[in-house]
Parts: sequence; structure tokens; C-alpha cells
Amino acid sequence: MESLETGQRVEAHEAGQRLDRLLMIWNPRHSRTFWQRQIKDGRVAVNGQKAKASYVVEAGDWVQIEALSAEPAPVPWNAARAVDETGVIYRDDAIIVLNKPKGLVVHPSHGHEDDSVVHRLAPLLGTGGEDFRPGVVHRLDRDTTGLMVLARTEEIRSRLSVMIQERVVHRDYIAVITGTLPEPAGVIDAPIGRDPANRLRMAVAYGGRVARTHYRTLAAWDKVSLVQLRLETGRTHQIRVHLASVGHPVVGDPLYSRAKGTFTSQLLHAVRLSFPHPVSGQPLCFTQMPPTVL
Repeated sequence: MESLETGQRVEAHEAGQRLDRLLMIWNPRHSRTFWQRQIKDGRVAVNGQKAKASYVVEAGDWVQIEALSAEPAPVPWNAARAVDETGVIYRDDAIIVLNKPKGLVVHPSHGHEDDSVVHRLAPLLGTGGEDFRPGVVHRLDRDTTGLMVLARTEEIRSRLSVMIQERVVHRDYIAVITGTLPEPAGVIDAPIGRDPANRLRMAVAYGGRVARTHYRTLAAWDKVSLVQLRLETGRTHQIRVHLASVGHPVVGDPLYSRAKGTFTSQLLHAVRLSFPHPVSGQPLCFTQMPPTVL
């Protein structure tokens, strides 16, 4: 247990950040989830007033942290199980790079209390996490296959989280989509928010969070095409939502495509992951082709 009590002025170059994200950048020892919890509990004020995690800070704002508790919350699941390193393609003292299979969720959630990436690798991810997602800095949807990186300590998780926010972690995907995009290469730039008509879905929405997806068509056939995609931002379901919004959903997507076909899950794969090592700074690049059987 520790207590912190401090204040800090928002500089001009920091304006435009969400409050929870800025606090994580200022204090990378703790995760964004941790700071969201502190804000919700009323331990953070902006210009003397309690604020929301989504508050967008302005230059000159005075952010006050009031005697917050940094004691980790208890992990609400039993991680005592044998390590399953199936799919691990790289591991050192700081990180694990995994080729995630189809059908596996990343972290424990409702309906997935017994099996997830975190369950399988928990003994390698440490036990000092502040929530039930130890090591998780980004995620893949349950039926999206491919590469993801996990942190083995809270310190490394904080470093990787900042690196993702600063866009030095590059994530490339390939997908089979219906039809062919009008331009061979381009950017889909459209904000994403919760779909008001269906809370299970995301949607391109006015007032949503900024989202940009770069694309390039690799091959095209009669009714489908193969595209390469790079995330500039990392919103929930971003690639799936963006492609569906322009009329070319991922083939097999059960949530965003109306077409009924052979596939019951989306043909989307995280094919390449590159970033500087969070400790040594050495450039790392991993490539993994999609599974041959879906």
C-alpha cells in the first residue's frame, strides 16, 4: 500500500489527451485501468473539480491527485494452473509474443472465466497485477488469429502501453473482405463509438473516438479481395467496423456482415508485429502467416 498526493499542470503539448491516458503517461508505474478506478472513486480533480476519465485536458489545467491508494485490487479468478505455451513464438524476461489461435479470448470475462490467454500464461505474467488482465497491453477479438505481445511485469506493461499510445508499436493485419475497395490503397478515417441500437456492436458514430485504419489491396477476385491493414489507432473492433462502414465487411464476420457464407467467424489475422524492445530498445519484428484451416 502507498499513498500519493500531488498536482501537476498540463503543458501545451499534452492538451487533447483523455485524463486517464495522461495520468498513465505521467505515472507509467500504474495502468490505465488503475487510473480509471482512481478517477471513478473521486481521487482525481481538475481545476478543483472532480472529473471523468474521458475528460479531454486543456493546456493550463491543474490536475490534483488526492491521497490515492495504490494497493492492487484482488484478482477475481483462479490463475493457479500449469503454463500452456502453445503458440508462444518468443519469450524473454520482459515480454511474450504469442500467435493466438481462433476461438480464444485474451483475458477472463463473463462467459470465459476458465480459459483465456491470461489463464494459459498466468504463471509467466506475474501476480502483482492491478486488475484481472495481467500482462495485457492490447487484445485481439476471440476469433481473430495472430500476433500479440504481453508484458511479464507491471513495469513492462506500463512501458508497452505508453509505446502503443505513442504509436511506436506497429500492428499489421490481413483480411479477406467482400468486394473490392474503390482505391487500391488509402485510409479509412472515421470515429468509432458504441452502437446505440446494439450495445454488443461498435459503429462509426459522430462524437466517437478518433480511429484511422490504413489499407492496401493485395489481390482481388470476383466477389472477394485480400487486403493488408495497419492500425493507426486501436479502437474496439476497429478494422471490422471500418470495413463494414464502407460496404466491404470482413468475410465471415458474424457481427458486422449480413452475408451468410461458409465461414462462421471473421477471416482476419494479425500478420506482423514490430516494436522496439521495452528494455533494450532493440528493434523487433515478428511475422506469422494465417492458419491453413479455419
